[in-house]
Formats: sequence, structure tokens, C-alpha cells
Amino acid sequence: MKTVDFDRLVEKITDKVMERLAIMEPNHKIKVLGNNQELISSDFFIGFQKMQQASSSSAVIITELSFENLVNCMQFQPVNDFEKEIIESIKAGKELLVIKEGRTYLSLLTSGKYALKQKIQELEYEFYRYGGKFISLSELKQPAFASHNSLENKTFTHKKYLTVKDILENKLDAQATIEISKETVLTDYAKEYVREKEIKIIQANEK
Repeated sequence: MKTVDFDRLVEKITDKVMERLAIMEPNHKIKVLGNNQELISSDFFIGFQKMQQASSSSAVIITELSFENLVNCMQFQPVNDFEKEIIESIKAGKELLVIKEGRTYLSLLTSGKYALKQKIQELEYEFYRYGGKFISLSELKQPAFASHNSLENKTFTHKKYLTVKDILENKLDAQATIEISKETVLTDYAKEYVREKEIKIIQANEK
């Protein structure tokens, strides 16, 4: 092959590669927010990249979130740049990933009044509806995490009431199948979540 032809071939291949990178780069852009960024390790990014392989959107990792942050963001009334950035990310349709260990209001879920716990659960559910997820660092390191979005089946025949919290804790995503008993009652939030995610509900005797 002549030198000129070889140079042209290299140039053409280089252009194609750069084209491809230009397409891929915004799809897997990761931004980290919060003052607790020491939580982020190389292991974390390995796990997170596995999750992002199936996603075409940019992602924002939130390493620290207070109760006040959660309230202000869900009311779309930011009081600082951190909250403004979260809200702008919601508007842009970005995936928001909150590190469970970085929630500074965890004590309110264990020792707070029932009404406060319920309010937090409602706010977190609303956050889910805007594309947010709560996940622990240990979950990201698990090999099975890469297939987190695959179709899943889960049995809840032992539950009298099925809540959104039950569904989320079992990492059930869109188009999964949930098996319940005739006596199992879905809460209003659970019904709405099931409709949005197109999760199939079957009764034990339907098998």
C-alpha cells in the first residue's frame, strides 16, 4: 500500500473513531455532587459504569443529601447552588443516583415520629418519579448489579400490604412480575408505581 493511501486510511479511521467518541461521551457523562465525595472509589465507578452501559442519558451522583435538600428539591425551591444543580438535572432528564450512606437524615427514619417517616418516604418516592435512585456502595460492587435492569420476578404472597418501599427494596424495575396472594393489598402509591413501571401483578393461583 502506498504511503499516501495508508495516510488516507488512517485519517478515515481516526475520523470514524472521533465521531463515535463524540456520540458516546455525552451518553456516559458522570457528574458528582455533594461534600461526601470520599465515598466514591474506583470500585464504585466500576459498578456504576456497568449500570450506565444500558443507559443513554447522563448521570449525576449525589454523595450527600439532607432532609432540607430533599424537601427543597421536591418543591422546586432551591436555596443554594447544590439544590439548583439537582433541579436542573431533573429538568434535563438526567439520571440521579443518591448514595444511601450519604443521606444525613437516616436517623429520622429510625427515631423520628411516624408522620415524619411517612413524609420522608413520600418525598423519596417523588424523587424516584423524577428519575432518582437510592443505592448503597455495596450494591454497586455486586456482579449482579450489571443486570439490575433485566426482567425479574418476586413473590410477595406473605405480605398483607404491599408498599412502594417493598418494591424498591427488592430492586424491581420496569416490566418485572410480582406475585401476590388474594389477601395482599397494594397501597395507593404502590398501585401508581406499578402502573408507571408497567410491572405485572399476578395472584398465586393464576400460575
